[in-house]
Amino acid sequence: MDMYKTLEKNSIIIELKELKPFEIKNRLKKICSMYKVNIQDSELDYLLEVAGTNMQDLMNEIRKLIEFAGENGEIKKEDIDKLTIKQVQAIIFDLTDYLGVKETDKALEVLDNLIYNKEPLQKIIITLYNHFKKLYLTKLALEEKKDLIEALSLKPNQVFLTTKYKKQSSYFNIDEIETILKELIELDYTSKNGLMDLEVGMKTILCKNC
Repeated sequence: MDMYKTLEKNSIIIELKELKPFEIKNRLKKICSMYKVNIQDSELDYLLEVAGTNMQDLMNEIRKLIEFAGENGEIKKEDIDKLTIKQVQAIIFDLTDYLGVKETDKALEVLDNLIYNKEPLQKIIITLYNHFKKLYLTKLALEEKKDLIEALSLKPNQVFLTTKYKKQSSYFNIDEIETILKELIELDYTSKNGLMDLEVGMKTILCKNC
């Protein structure tokens, strides 16, 4: 505390807050404008959805997209799909979408692509579990008319995800989500004890609940 007071007295202290989605989008839009490249708000929303809200990651992605579009060009959704490195969480959203509409083959393809790209299996199962836990909390919050942002403990730069969570939670009833969560917990235990292959177990869960 004494050190903080000394610093406060002899220096300038600046509080660095996380940027909100609209601030991130405005910054990215300005960068695009500097290079005479256009991007619509809907495409910016999609970019944040698939690439996350880390500014360093977004700067890397927007540079690629600007170079691809060229001067007086426009960044399209299909360009983002082609060039942007998707965060694992975004890929799990895709997988859950396929589960929700009962497209088993596509859900398995998403999982296979994660494995092919050498994403650790343990990380995949943890991310999948945390995702369905959020869908479970979303269902409860909507039923009990509670604040969804607070229920999901979302940061200011994650608020835009509420729409996605609402949509995906509508694909499943509460019992189905509970079943998936229990099966993922059981798989985590059996795989760690050598009783079940993790990849086979995950594919089994997807097929059973798709």
